[in-house]
Amino acid sequence: MAAAAAYRNLFINCGEEYMILQADINKEGTLNVSIPQILWGKKVTVSINEEIESETSNWEKISAALEKVDALEFPHRTHDEIIAELRAFRETE
Repeated sequence: MAAAAAYRNLFINCGEEYMILQADINKEGTLNVSIPQILWGKKVTVSINEEIESETSNWEKISAALEKVDALEFPHRTHDEIIAELRAFRETE
């Protein structure tokens, strides 16, 4: 994706169903999207949502947050240990 392109969600009304597609909009305002072949030759209504992603992925932010959590060095527990603690907690109430 070019640096100046915006990344948008498109909601396409195709009869009784809706389809969500990803699209790029370039600096000249041209919408670029691949349309599934089942919609070729059909009339559809397109609704464009606000920008949903930036140039940097949210995964980078999530990864950074998880690294901070790992740095806290909480004791790691297995699934079975967590379930046992939840059951014990419920019994105390």
